[in-house]
Amino acid sequence: MPDDGDSTEVTQRPLLRWGLRFAGGAALGILLVALPLTYGSPWSLDSMQIARVSFVIFGCGTMAVLWGQALIDAVMEALAKTGL
Repeated sequence: MPDDGDSTEVTQRPLLRWGLRFAGGAALGILLVALPLTYGSPWSLDSMQIARVSFVIFGCGTMAVLWGQALIDAVMEALAKTGL
């Protein structure tokens, strides 16, 4: 059991941890949005498309904050099974 003076113990502020999780989830959302674009799907910049893209990115970020690394691992495993 480490004592109170152990400098090797990793401590991270909860707000920073949540911010990093949200950033990871948002990056995952950007990847999910970018996948159809790589196959040449037409993409118009109307307000509905922007709202959908924002919802996907913000939703992935929020889910990553709530469920943590388990969500990111599950999505990355599912993407790996697609053969992309």
